[in-house]
Amino acid sequence: MCYAIPGKVVAIDDKVVTVEYFDEKKKARNDFYADLAVGEYIYAQGGFVVQRIAEEEAANILKTWQELFTKLKEVDLRLTREPKGLYQVANATRQRSLGNSCCIHGIIEFSNYCRSNCLYCGIRKDNVNLKRYRMDVDEIVEACEYAVKELKFKALVLQSGEDLWYSQEKLVDIVEKVMRKCPVLLIVSIGERDSELYKKLYASGARGALVRFETSNPKLYQKYRPGHTLDERLTLIKELREIGYLVFTGFLLGLPGQSEKDILKDIELTQSLKPEMFTFGPLIPHPDTPLKDVPVPPLEAVLNTIARARILHPDSRILVTTALETLDKEEGAQRGFLSGANSLMVNLTPKKYQSLYQIYPERAGTELDTKQKIEKVLQLLTTIGRAPTDLGM
Repeated sequence: MCYAIPGKVVAIDDKVVTVEYFDEKKKARNDFYADLAVGEYIYAQGGFVVQRIAEEEAANILKTWQELFTKLKEVDLRLTREPKGLYQVANATRQRSLGNSCCIHGIIEFSNYCRSNCLYCGIRKDNVNLKRYRMDVDEIVEACEYAVKELKFKALVLQSGEDLWYSQEKLVDIVEKVMRKCPVLLIVSIGERDSELYKKLYASGARGALVRFETSNPKLYQKYRPGHTLDERLTLIKELREIGYLVFTGFLLGLPGQSEKDILKDIELTQSLKPEMFTFGPLIPHPDTPLKDVPVPPLEAVLNTIARARILHPDSRILVTTALETLDKEEGAQRGFLSGANSLMVNLTPKKYQSLYQIYPERAGTELDTKQKIEKVLQLLTTIGRAPTDLGM
């Protein structure tokens, strides 16, 4: 099963196309197919056309989805009737604003080397107990090809620590090869690199950037990210938006000294940056970091933040982070979705590396193989009535 539904191009206005599926119309930007014509079928993610698809193949996929799509809508509506508590109100707000649309991204973590020394992160430079790894260019491209061609993902995040071994030349080579071999909505998450590098990656085909600001409190930021300032981080995020990237950003919950007022400011700062997606999760302490003894935030604190963000900003895309899932490996993702979230990432990192990308310990999903994880996600979406129709702008 695909993690996106194809649509038919019914109108074209310069680079903006109108796409129809199941009698719904959405718009998407076409940066990659100059000869695209009305009547063709395409896949779109995050508001960008990412792939063409033959009419016969599209018809077969749409036929498969037709009945299920209607059933999923019915389930979603049933779960949002007569909301009472905070989470139910937030979920009903999501349903009214965005319907049962959700997006499922794959993530490939290609290096756990990092030049930074964030006090909360397990892959910090000074963690001498961590076995380090780097995937080479061809290995990364092969992992992306497998994710797109075999597993049918239409959006991928390429994530690493701030690893300068990956020069501008190497990163551009990766993006160009991925976009040539398996077109996809490609999102980079490589930390604070200079804006010229990000411009080159955008020109090569990357269209999303995941950079969290971690906290809106400048004093906490400097304390927990020594050698860095909040202003530098925010400047980069704003530059990414100006370049044209879809921005994915957000913050950590549970930093020592973080107040309720800080969390509300975090939500407002996230929205002010005009992100494509909110991403915030709990600080899960790693035993080889200075914050090893910090208590884990309760799951309810994360759900409350998702719910508040949804109610304050009804049209936003909000991610169920792997850290949230780690707090409750059985029901964390479902509870996140039912508190107002509408996005999820599936870890597609080659199995031999997954346990080494140890930003925090015992991450959810590392005990499963990739196909088991995908089956679990699809079952979850069926249970709560969500469909992978995050197509338009």
